[in-house]
Amino acid sequence: MCNTYAMKIPPADLVQAFAQMRIPLVFPEGTPNAEPNDRIRPTDPALLVRGTADGEASLTSVRWGWPPAAPKRPLLINLRSEGRSLTTGRALVPASWFYEYTGSKYPKTQWTIAPAGPYLLTLAALWKPTPEGPRFALLTVDAGPDIAATHDRQPAVVAPADWSAWLDEGGRPPHLSPSPAGAFRVFETAKG
Repeated sequence: MCNTYAMKIPPADLVQAFAQMRIPLVFPEGTPNAEPNDRIRPTDPALLVRGTADGEASLTSVRWGWPPAAPKRPLLINLRSEGRSLTTGRALVPASWFYEYTGSKYPKTQWTIAPAGPYLLTLAALWKPTPEGPRFALLTVDAGPDIAATHDRQPAVVAPADWSAWLDEGGRPPHLSPSPAGAFRVFETAKG
């Protein structure tokens, strides 16, 4: 399942993308440090978009992964979306592409899964406060046809037309579903 993704989009481009959907994007903690990054991994700080009470969206830097629920349990980085109420904590994680791995022996084959169209993916996430500060986990759905050969699950992608509804916790969230055929380009990541 997705445990590494890339984020190469500057905050100014995110502001423009959200403005096109009539969602003002604000920076409550100042402009977050958003250096282009090919490898965002669990526990790394990452950009997170959350809805606000006045219809805006806030962009902050939040660590990826919920602390374990019990000692000696792993960090929770992905959550199945099925069976969840999704009434609180909805957020979007902007990404440029993500990676999946195949094979049973090291080194595994790494696959880059990039959008076929616009260069911005917005992944569905849930965030929550923790003693260490806010944290997020990505929501997953069954894999769409482009991804099924590399993994049986994929991060849930929220289309721009659904951003406002996803971020508005006062309303019903849009349905999360596998990405349709042709949504992604999947290719083996160059070694090196």
